[in-house]
Amino acid sequence: MANSGFRIAKYDTDLRILNDHVVELLRATRDAMANACEALSERNIEKAESVVHNDDVIDHLELMIHKTASDLIMRYQPISSDLRQILASMRVASDLERIGDTAEGIARRVLGLGDKPLLAVRRIGALANLVMERFNRLVNAYETRSTINADDIRAHDDDVDAAYAAASSDILSMMENDPTFVRTGAQLLSVAKSFERVGDRLTNVAEQILYEIDGQTEFEHRPKLGTGG
Repeated sequence: MANSGFRIAKYDTDLRILNDHVVELLRATRDAMANACEALSERNIEKAESVVHNDDVIDHLELMIHKTASDLIMRYQPISSDLRQILASMRVASDLERIGDTAEGIARRVLGLGDKPLLAVRRIGALANLVMERFNRLVNAYETRSTINADDIRAHDDDVDAAYAAASSDILSMMENDPTFVRTGAQLLSVAKSFERVGDRLTNVAEQILYEIDGQTEFEHRPKLGTGG
């Protein structure tokens, strides 16, 4: 009985550790994206360099989550909601690691653009702000296990698509009107696409929250704006 009680206590502790790792990764990735946004809008080279430098922290946290989750499955053979939590944690970690890579990519673009002021960066501001607002809500949804917030994030995935389309249209117009802006415009289009991809990743994480809590696996198709499906 003593050994059984110890095993149960250790299992509960390991589950909490897994959850803590995911929350830490959520916050670290959110902070990386926030710093990348600020580096872009402020032309802040030091902040961009810090995002690039700290990407290893995000990679390490992802590895820790996968290791902890794998150990839990092998040692305890969990079922039902516990198994869903473990599987969802692994999927969330993978999406967050890719968001971390995207934040690093945006930061490297900032380094490539240099410290010159760029009016066009403001064209991406609304898109960046929307993505960060969704990211903050997602962190809260995960920490509170809120299906309402997670479902709302998923339901409004097209808001990010619309903001991306608007930013891209503005940048393309500037490129057409000013040939000297073409190279910079191409870089900014890449940054705008990066934000759109982050929006998709955040929606993936929201779906994993719904899967973990309710076991939901079937979701309506998310058509991309302008693709017709």
